[in-house]
Amino acid sequence: MLLEQLLSNAIFAKSQIIAGHSGLSRNVQTVNIMDAPDIIHFLRPGELLLTNGYFMKENPGALLELMTKMDQLKCSGLAVKTRRFALDIPQEVMDEANRIHFPIIEISSVEHSLGEILQRSTSVILDNRNDELQYSLTIHKQFSAMIMKGNGIPEIITALTQLLSSPILLLSSKLQVTAHSHHFMQPSMQSLISAAESVLRGIPAIQAPAQLCLLDEALRKYRHIELYPIFTYRHEGYLIAFQPKQAASNQYGLTLEQASNVIGMEMTKRQAVKERSRRYKNEFFSDLIDGFIGSEHEALHRGKKYGLKPQGTWLLLAARKDEQTGLTGGMTKNAASADERLISERDVQYELIKRHFLQLGADFVMFTKNDLFGMLLFIQEPKWEESAFLKQLAAMSDQLHEQSQLSISLGIGNPVTNVLDIGLSYNEAVKALQIGYQMKKTRFIQSYQSKDISYLFRMIPYDELKQFYEETFQCFSGADENEQKELMRTLNIYYDTQCQLVETSRQLFVHRNTVIYRLDKCEKLMCIKLKDPVASLRFRIAFAIEPLLRVGKSDSSHREPGFLGR
Repeated sequence: MLLEQLLSNAIFAKSQIIAGHSGLSRNVQTVNIMDAPDIIHFLRPGELLLTNGYFMKENPGALLELMTKMDQLKCSGLAVKTRRFALDIPQEVMDEANRIHFPIIEISSVEHSLGEILQRSTSVILDNRNDELQYSLTIHKQFSAMIMKGNGIPEIITALTQLLSSPILLLSSKLQVTAHSHHFMQPSMQSLISAAESVLRGIPAIQAPAQLCLLDEALRKYRHIELYPIFTYRHEGYLIAFQPKQAASNQYGLTLEQASNVIGMEMTKRQAVKERSRRYKNEFFSDLIDGFIGSEHEALHRGKKYGLKPQGTWLLLAARKDEQTGLTGGMTKNAASADERLISERDVQYELIKRHFLQLGADFVMFTKNDLFGMLLFIQEPKWEESAFLKQLAAMSDQLHEQSQLSISLGIGNPVTNVLDIGLSYNEAVKALQIGYQMKKTRFIQSYQSKDISYLFRMIPYDELKQFYEETFQCFSGADENEQKELMRTLNIYYDTQCQLVETSRQLFVHRNTVIYRLDKCEKLMCIKLKDPVASLRFRIAFAIEPLLRVGKSDSSHREPGFLGR
């Protein structure tokens, strides 16, 4: 409790403050009695000292020394019975007490003994502490009930504003306004936000409740700041209250403390929901990229919530934080702490990259895979300009580094039109990223350069490719399954070896005549000459798109190459 509150109790009714009147806002936690010259070694911060001044009578200078040390120790004040031993307090002590705002209280008129004053004062302090605890519990229940009813942080800020009658501001760890009271709807209050941000930006992150003062005369009305940091598993920001002077009651700080605790719990709950949703998203894209989703229908069904549609063109980007040399030393001293710090840093990086990417105006979904950040970009074909997009990415990367000191590099895959080819585009983006790092570059944007024939095939809708493939090999539908596989395998190798019979037989480990027999049967089934240029090109294309179709097969995703259902 405050010293002013303690002195207002009946036991101190006849006391008189003879010096240090402006120090009555000091906090009192305990009361002690001095019975020896070395009492300073046994005092604690927030302690009010009672004395009759016996040992000071012969050495008045000891009082000045005691008072100075008590002030350095942040004691509450000194209560003296000067008449008991006719102690005369020197004027220099009075002047120093006024200068350092250290209260000296005359209690000679108090009829009780020092022991009784100690006992009753302690009782008052304990009763006050009990009231504060009860108040804290009530306020905590009130705020918690609001959360349980579905209200959020803005409603807590509104309730807090009504309780304290002060402007309230909630800042993130990056000093961005998360929520505020109605006071800040006025344009004239924006300077107060800027002043608070400027003060906090110029000092290290505050880990405990603190009181600050704004020196700008224009902000005199709200110059005193009560600041409470908010934590989940990491530092989330600050809850700030503005007032003209320091609060005269601890209840002001207790209210802010409980509000910050409840806001921290609400942020923890939101973070848990966000992490669960993010984990499901990461698992989906990991399965899609790694090929564990073999059906286009399944991929579209599970990816519907992430914006995947049957008709669309997508582009994959892989981003990674550039490593900084010389910062890994000592990381193994506390593995658990290092892991927590790494997770926290990745969460911050995720939010920063996402926020800056949103400024590009692109439609995208972001996920993580291992140590990479993946971004699935939805391309609007008529409006898509790759060169303009690359310039936007470069500007975003520079802005991210300039504002947040985060250096990232990006790899870009080729566009795809089949949802099951998203994994191919992602792998291309990863390869592009690896190429950039192999060239010892940082903060680069690397596109996947290889645009072979498979790139062109992926630009054709899956159904069109499938129809072309089935029509090409429809002539084999009359053969049984084993014969069909043998004929198609022979034909594939025959074209791969540039129609060389000897090389074909060698790779198939069969006799040359067997190869001739199979090729002759193929010509009879297809009613064409295998060396016909048009027919040869058609079959080569069909064999080239077969791996792409195999990726996209649903019920028959595990069947042997070349097998066609009847």
